[in-house]
Amino acid sequence: MPTKIFYLDEARTDAVTAKWGMFYRNFTVHYAGTPLAASEPGAAIAKGRSYHLPDGRTFIAQLKTSTYPQELELLIDGQPIFGSSTHPQERLKQAWYTLLFIGVLDVSLGLAAEFGQIEMLQRFGLGWGSLVEGTAFLALGWVGYSRRSATALAVAFALLVLDGIVIIGWAVSTGQKPSLGSLFMRFYFCLMVFRGMKAARQLRKEEAMSFS
Repeated sequence: MPTKIFYLDEARTDAVTAKWGMFYRNFTVHYAGTPLAASEPGAAIAKGRSYHLPDGRTFIAQLKTSTYPQELELLIDGQPIFGSSTHPQERLKQAWYTLLFIGVLDVSLGLAAEFGQIEMLQRFGLGWGSLVEGTAFLALGWVGYSRRSATALAVAFALLVLDGIVIIGWAVSTGQKPSLGSLFMRFYFCLMVFRGMKAARQLRKEEAMSFS
């Protein structure tokens, strides 16, 4: 049964522990080692459950099935909990991981195509261009994550979309049918980066408000 601890303060002394089984069944919440009773224990996790903490705060857990990929939203008094999938910092991190994966893959394939002289990779147009593109994704992803730059992530998003259009155009021009799997993965990558872009903008806004 997956178990995850979510800290409610920066000192990491106040935390809730969430546990669940397969498909988020048997979802339980513990606070300070004590299990919390849901206000509507029979409600499906997809509809949301509320738990009242001893100090009066309200913890809400809901499986967001209307989004792709589905996310477990955890809120404390209406605000996303740090470390949960819908928290802006977590979404920004996922965007960085996505661009890190794409960048490393592009660089690796580009190096293999050029220095390994792998004909199959070269036929797919991989080479120095892939190396440059991969480096760009790595740089944009790191700047977007470390500096919370929505602009860097927006550029990465645009490159992903443009690259996808070029690949589809190349496949059609050569009489090949674009793979549904590759299109699906491209959509997923774009979604992760787009969410990260919005998260970076939100974090910057919150940061500006805290200094005002």
